[in-house]
Amino acid sequence: MNLITLSIPLFFLLMGVEWLCGRFQGRRVFRGPDVFANLSLGSAQTVFTTVAVGLLAGAYLAVYQYRLLDISASSALAWVVLMFGVDFAYYWFHRASHRMNLAWAAHAPHHQSEDYNLAVALRQGPFQPLVSRLFYLPLAWIGFPPAMFATAAALNTLYQFWVHTELIGRLGPLEWVLVTPSHHRVHHACNGRYLDKNHGGILILWDRLFGTFESEEERTTYGTVKPVRTFNPLVAALAPFGELVARARKAPRALDKLKVWFMPPEWTPPGVEVPAAEAVADRPRFEVSTSRRVALYVGVVGVLTLAVTVLFLVRSRSLSQPERLAFAAWFLASMGGLGGVLEGRRWGPVVEAVRLAAAPLVVAVL
Repeated sequence: MNLITLSIPLFFLLMGVEWLCGRFQGRRVFRGPDVFANLSLGSAQTVFTTVAVGLLAGAYLAVYQYRLLDISASSALAWVVLMFGVDFAYYWFHRASHRMNLAWAAHAPHHQSEDYNLAVALRQGPFQPLVSRLFYLPLAWIGFPPAMFATAAALNTLYQFWVHTELIGRLGPLEWVLVTPSHHRVHHACNGRYLDKNHGGILILWDRLFGTFESEEERTTYGTVKPVRTFNPLVAALAPFGELVARARKAPRALDKLKVWFMPPEWTPPGVEVPAAEAVADRPRFEVSTSRRVALYVGVVGVLTLAVTVLFLVRSRSLSQPERLAFAAWFLASMGGLGGVLEGRRWGPVVEAVRLAAAPLVVAVL
């Protein structure tokens, strides 16, 4: 987490470079509302991980107590093996998260954006760590120390940032070994031939070995098969779970109500009507009409909220759990309120007024 927090300035610097390169090429790389949703969801995951750090770290520590080996962090070979192990575990987590509804609901927010740029790299499902950490527990059992694992996992995450861009083409021989922007564009596309392909984090070798590789051949359409159609990050985070609840309610049999959560996303309970699939090719991207005043408010206040969130992440170790939970509640109100204002919801300004009134208390605690 520290490595990722420290990398935030670099993220924004590279996003600026991407924006400038896009301008030189006459391309609109970023859309303001989408960037707002992306950054908010990324911040939400870091806030959730910070609040749930005891649960997440505790699971790894609990397994580590029964480790097979005592591995030293001073061993270069151990670091090499661990980086391969983390990437291998990430591949299987990522693949599973596309094939089981409960895991997909946690991961889906990362795929909801209909754009593809470096801001999308920061868009993450807030609840995803609850699923992903399960796949890393064998590394604890083998004997990789928690701090060593945390560093390797952070490096794996940091690598994946740069592959979220349309401005870098194919990279020759590197395409055979590493995950590249071309490979990951395929992964984010909702074209039929691209679905559930290229799950690797750093190495594309796993996809080549296990039959999930697809090269970039046809024009990509980004987003999820069923688009979320909102820039409200709170709605976007909860919508996949709401859809599963609705599907389970419609299932006539009790067993199917349970199976909904563990079956692949395309599975439908017997007896439930399935609406016709929406055409993916060349579908228009979701837009929201807003005034310059509203856009300026969301932009400025959103940046200030992000700055307070970074301060929270830096100071989180010195905060009590109730203080962390209080900040998380305030941050959730920020996501919902700013999203509501952006989309012209009547309740948006009300939520904003309440959470802005509480902002001085939040800053004072930090």
